[in-house]
Formats: sequence, C-alpha cells, structure tokens
Amino acid sequence: MKRIWLYTICLGLVGLFACQQEELPYNNNVGYLSLENISIQSADVETITTRAVDTDLYVEIWDEEGTSQVGETYGPGNIAKIELEPGYYMLKAYNAAFLDQSSWTENDKGAAVYYADQLFSIEAGKVNYLSVDVPMINWGVQLDLPQNFADWFDGENYTFTVKIGEKTVELKDEEIAYFSHSSDVKLSYKLIATNKDGERFESEEIIYDKALSPGTIYVITYDYETQSLQLSNALTQQP
Repeated sequence: MKRIWLYTICLGLVGLFACQQEELPYNNNVGYLSLENISIQSADVETITTRAVDTDLYVEIWDEEGTSQVGETYGPGNIAKIELEPGYYMLKAYNAAFLDQSSWTENDKGAAVYYADQLFSIEAGKVNYLSVDVPMINWGVQLDLPQNFADWFDGENYTFTVKIGEKTVELKDEEIAYFSHSSDVKLSYKLIATNKDGERFESEEIIYDKALSPGTIYVITYDYETQSLQLSNALTQQP
C-alpha cells in the first residue's frame, strides 16, 4: 500500500489574531491599519498536488457591527496601510472560494474555503499592525487507493462516491471533495469495483460522527486485510 499522506490545515477554534500599535512621529486625526500580516493558517497546503488550492486572500473593512463596508475590497497582493478614522472596526478576510461556494452544485468537488473576521481598533496618530491567521472552515475527503489496487481489481473501471446529506460526489484516486462543516453529519462512502475474476465487489461505510473537523482532509483507502474501506484522519493518525 502506498504511503498515505494526511493533509491538515492547522486549526484554532477561530483564526488567531494579534494587534500591535505603532505610534507615529506626529499626531493627527487619523490612524492606519497595516495589512502586511494577513495570511492563511496553513502548514501543508503545498503538499496537496491533486488540485490547485486558492489561498489568495481578499480583505474588507466593515463597521464595528459588521453591517456596512468601509472603503474598497483589497485584493490579493494589494498590501497597503489603510487610513481610517479612530474607532472600532471589523476586518473580514477570505479567499475566492468563500464567495464561489454558493454556486457549487451538489456534484461539485468544491475547494478549500478560508474565512475569518475580527474586531480591531484604530487610534489617532498610530499604525495598527494587525496579524490575522485565516483558517480553512470546511473539510475534505480524499480517495487514496493502494499502489497494487490494479493487481486485484480493474484499476480503470471502478466507482467511488462520497455522500454528505444531499451532496454526492464521485472521486478518482487522489482527488479531493470538500464539504461545508456541520456539527452533526452523516458521512457515507462506497467503492464498487470488479476483481480480476470478473466478480463484482462493493464496500460501503457509513459514519455518524460529530467529530469531523474543519480544516482536515480525511483520507479513505482500501485495506486488503479487512477487505473494506478505511478512513484515516489527522486527529488520530500520523503520515
């Protein structure tokens, strides 16, 4: 069986934030917000090679209640110091998938979604160097078949499906499907294949689990010893 890599987006309960105010050599009626320290909360995104992971972040400034946007939307790479009047504001940071997810169909594989929001303050004559670590808020399922799968089964004509609620996605080896996080989900996955003797093989697992965590890619493989599908996750397993 080839080595199974578990991809985990490092998680907190929410994004981690820190504020540092720098006093300017002069006083006036405005302050500044620096966007230099806005980044995704991720250690291993580059190891997910089956699809491009959009981690470019957009930043918006809203009023303290989060009801009205202040100024423009700052796109990826548009790092700047934003001039703001003294007071309290809400920063919202997200990637393009956060906006796109509403248009995904029940059969789309989706993408990793990053989002965070946080209140911050601006003082006259100071720069707030706000540090924002933006977490992945959904989770994924990846099919990872063993290297010798084709020695026992038709390696081209198999079907693997993952179902969460009304969403059913078909995956090939090493593909990932992403699902919105819920505190109470029913996860089911099924492999249908034909062995070398022409016999139909079917394995299905159903998990009722409240412990599925956002920011985690759950890896499913076929185990020859048990002749069943096995789910591994970064909460209990190591690569």
